[in-house]
Amino acid sequence: MGVFRRNGVWVIDYYDGFRRRRKAIGASKGEAKKILAEKRLEVRRGGREDRPRLDAPRFDQFIERYKEYSRANKRGFYNERYRIQQIAEFFGKRKLSDLRRWDAEALKIKLSKTLAPATVNRLLGNLKHMMSMAVAWNILASNPFSGVKLLRVPKRTERVLSEEEEAQLLAACGRVRAPHLRSCVVLALNTGMRKGEILGLRWENVDLGNRLITLYNGKTTQSDRRIPMNEIVFGLLSDLRKQTNSDFIFPSTRKKDDRFRDPKVGFMKAMRLAKIPHLRFHDLRHTFATRLVRVGVDLVTVQHLMGHSTISMTTRYAHSLADDKMAAVRRLDFAGVR
Repeated sequence: MGVFRRNGVWVIDYYDGFRRRRKAIGASKGEAKKILAEKRLEVRRGGREDRPRLDAPRFDQFIERYKEYSRANKRGFYNERYRIQQIAEFFGKRKLSDLRRWDAEALKIKLSKTLAPATVNRLLGNLKHMMSMAVAWNILASNPFSGVKLLRVPKRTERVLSEEEEAQLLAACGRVRAPHLRSCVVLALNTGMRKGEILGLRWENVDLGNRLITLYNGKTTQSDRRIPMNEIVFGLLSDLRKQTNSDFIFPSTRKKDDRFRDPKVGFMKAMRLAKIPHLRFHDLRHTFATRLVRVGVDLVTVQHLMGHSTISMTTRYAHSLADDKMAAVRRLDFAGVR
């Protein structure tokens, strides 16, 4: 912002406290600088131009610009784009300048009828960020949704599979008509990768010679990591390599050159067949970390294998080791020790 010349005329470019302004002044650069200084002084004193407020673009127009920004700058755009589409369908052709806090509350109420609180919160987080970027791009003067509160998410105990439950789940996966489901479950249990990381895995990330999986562009910067393969994973990936020519380890069964989508429905069916209640796919990742701690792997190594940004995120698995020690001591109750 400042002064610049256009078609032989000097123009001032400034922010009046409400929105960005541009004015053609004339042939004198000095005059343009003088007027710009006066405008800036007026803003500092709290004044604003007495001019009708210009309308911001429609939401469906703005969303296209936000998608371009998100695609270029956000790691999780591949998954986020579906949430962006949900939000776009709700607000449609409404103008950004007409949106008020209640509009976000209305969206929250509607989504809460069919979606879990954590899912609703992710959508609200996306919406708030969109409006923050509208402010940063001088489309809006302020974020109308900044004060919207997220839903309370009930705490849920992390589920860890026993060896018996694991066998039951894998057997059930084989009985369900869901492509790649069993292989995805095996990878999760033996690598600790997130579901999105598994489904987005490409052969370029797999080094069978050195038995390493290299992850890039994960959920966070710390998600970029190398995971060694055990014999189970090495055997699985070696077999899959012979079966596909796709760039993706788990290619789409419907769309060429695309990855497989979410095996959520198949996983739920397998969970019911295995009679394992309250299990989420993410619990397979918890199972991997817990088993590492139980066999004596230090927490720093577990942190790196899990891709945690801080060690505090990993210390929650330390309870597994404490539980094992307590169980060991309790065996003395049956050993005749007095």
